[in-house]
Amino acid sequence: MIQRRNNLFRRCILYQGKRMMIVTHQILTSRLEIHPMQPEEWPDVREMFLDFETSPEAIYDYPLPTTEEKAKEQVKVWSDSGYFYSVCLKGGSEVIGYLCFCGEQLREMGYSFKKKYQGQGYAQEAAQEMIAQMKQMGVKRIIAELALENLPSRKLIERLGFTQIGTKKHLFRKETGVEQVCGIFEKKL
Repeated sequence: MIQRRNNLFRRCILYQGKRMMIVTHQILTSRLEIHPMQPEEWPDVREMFLDFETSPEAIYDYPLPTTEEKAKEQVKVWSDSGYFYSVCLKGGSEVIGYLCFCGEQLREMGYSFKKKYQGQGYAQEAAQEMIAQMKQMGVKRIIAELALENLPSRKLIERLGFTQIGTKKHLFRKETGVEQVCGIFEKKL
């Protein structure tokens, strides 16, 4: 079923036994194009995975698949879910980052951007637009969990208007045996 409200196209799909509303069209900001992730975008997303694994922030997240086969599988799963959105520079085709908004009335937000595009406001610009889209779809709350020591991510979440509502421990990298204290952040729409 396709639904049109406020000139935005959304589709109601059945995924893992649940009905959910997803954004199915391209969204433009002043500098970016955001669209539902496509399976053929796996090479750019894999490049992001490889880039991320070399960054100091990698210790604050679960390992990502870096082989071609596993990256293709992961991007296919993400694109089929309808929860993942690719971010490109306006007029370009390279995926410079992605956002995800998993859930229904309560959505959990995640994001990752290639290192060479970090620190330029792209993640904030894309996230602000997608949060506005979620609000128009009737989403009431968005949460994000991140390692409190991951200062760039924490600053982004705070600039987006999220407030910390709790903490919990995560063991992202089993090989290190080090648990990270994660903040649970919330934004009510």
